[in-house]
Amino acid sequence: MSGSGEYTVGRLQLGQVGAEITLPILELKFTEADLDLMREGRVASGKLVMDKIARKKIFSIDYEYIEGPDLENIIYLFDLNESLNFIITDRDESTRSYTVRFHPFSRRRWWTRDNWWWRDVTIVLEEF
Repeated sequence: MSGSGEYTVGRLQLGQVGAEITLPILELKFTEADLDLMREGRVASGKLVMDKIARKKIFSIDYEYIEGPDLENIIYLFDLNESLNFIITDRDESTRSYTVRFHPFSRRRWWTRDNWWWRDVTIVLEEF
């Protein structure tokens, strides 16, 4: 635990550098995958040649449901239409930071009463 008493393990933050927001963790499923960027082609003999250019990360954040104000913050970040800083706090409280792009996403309104709720929100972030 951090000295301030704030729980930080598993925290996900997204935003402009220095102005990241903490993403809500209610009903969250987080997936981290590796993506190998490859250049491939055939040489004169017909042999396939592949060169690995880089390994990048793809992150998926799935919400079964999310409150309206939290979704509005996420939409705000998407609407910035620029690269964002994504910070992951690991189990040992160390952090990893990635520059990512935000893929378009869909959402489904679930309930509107005093507060709006949304279902089936999947956010995909791809490392630059």
